[in-house]
Order: sequence, then structure tokens, then C-alpha cells
Amino acid sequence: MSSSDGGRSQRFLSKVCLVTGGSRGLGLAAAQAFAREGARVIIVARDPEQLSAASAQIKGDVIPISGDLASVAGIKQVVAEISAHVDQIDVAYLNAGRAGIKRLEAMDEETWDRVFDTNVKGPFFLVQSIKPMLVPGSTIVFCGSAAAKNATAGLAAYGSSKAALEHLTRILAAELVAEDIRVNIVVPGGMNTDIALHTDGLDPQSSQAFRERIRLGTPMLREGEPDELADAVLFLASSEASYITGAQLAVDGGATGFRRPPS
Repeated sequence: MSSSDGGRSQRFLSKVCLVTGGSRGLGLAAAQAFAREGARVIIVARDPEQLSAASAQIKGDVIPISGDLASVAGIKQVVAEISAHVDQIDVAYLNAGRAGIKRLEAMDEETWDRVFDTNVKGPFFLVQSIKPMLVPGSTIVFCGSAAAKNATAGLAAYGSSKAALEHLTRILAAELVAEDIRVNIVVPGGMNTDIALHTDGLDPQSSQAFRERIRLGTPMLREGEPDELADAVLFLASSEASYITGAQLAVDGGATGFRRPPS
């Protein structure tokens, strides 16, 4: 049953769920799904206008917070605002990310640092900052990428950063297991979002062609829908996954598992 189906039980009733990058795409879909299941949802994103629009789409108790999670200073500001609203966090879905497509000769330090700051440094120091608010039984879910496993020319910064995030998931799972905090990661493949339009090094004209190449390289020959990833996020965040930590859950149409047999 999809998370978009109102028949799902209220697994997150009275829970506080933090979603970063929650103003559009995969983050917004997850925030909407948490809210449908009874959660009080905190969404964090950089753009105040997008945050306002997203809040209007989420039916339920939502707290929008504007901030940049790519720096420690920005993280501290966001966490201070979160603390003004809630005393604890039950679920943290750290979805905010940045993509970049530049080959070896074209890569520059600014792009490399921007991708790694958003995809690796930010999630690590955000967990460090919200750690005092995480209660026993709480969960952290990171958003990885099939690019961490499938080597693609031009994705040196993005693929490497997501591979680092996968390993960081296992390390944090090991550090937090004694405190009854689970840490897992979802690994989406090509998804039906506008991320290609927000990718460093990819112009709007070529973004559709890039998406088509990913689709054709996916065994199921289609993009995933944001609600399909949200289902996986909510599963890992729920008590249904109570014996799962340090794990990766691929939601990628088979892209990281096998190649489509010839027809």
C-alpha cells in the first residue's frame, strides 16, 4: 500500500519528524507521508518561499524552518530554532542534498566543496547537533543515491559524497546503537523529480536527456515516484524496522542490483 493511500495506520502519531530538504521533491513527499500518519513535521530548506508553499501542501502539524545546513554555523541556527518549538526528535530524515556533474578537467574546488559540504559534512554535524534531542527508540534515515554504487563519468563529487554518506551511516549506527538509536539509509535511483534542473554543471536543455539515460539504464525502465521512496523512508523510520540498523535499502528499480536481460 502506497504512503499516498489514506488507509495506512497512524504509525507516527504524536511523533516529531524532522525532514531536511523538505520543501520539494523527495523531501516534500516524505514530509507529507509523515504528516498523514499523525506526525508533527519539521521541514527545513533554504528557500523561504518554497518552504511556505510546501507548508501549505502538507496537511497536518508542520513547522517550516529556513536555513542552510551546509555549514556548522547554519546548522546551529536551525537547531536553535527547532529547539524553540520542540524538546525532542523521534525521526530525522536527512534528505537535503546537492548534485553536481563535472568531469575531471572541468571540476573546480567550489563545486566539489559545495557538494561535499551539503551531502557529507552537513548531515554529520546536524546529527551531532540534534543528538541531545534524540530519545531512545528514535531513528535517523539518510538519503543516499545509486550514484554511490554505479560509477558514472562526471559524477566524481556527487557519487563519492554519497558513498561517503553510506559509510557514515554504518559508523553512526555503530556509535548510537547502545543508546537505542537506529541509523539507516535509503538509496534512490532515478526519481521523478526536478533535481536535474538544480544540478551544478547540467543546463536545463540537457537535463531531460540526462534523466532519459538514467531511465534506460534502470532494469524496470522507469523513474521512481517520490511516494515510492517515502514508503521506504517511513518503513525504516517505523517500529516495523525495529531490528534494522546500519542498513541500506535500495529503491532504484534494480539499478544497483543487476542489468536488464536482453529482450
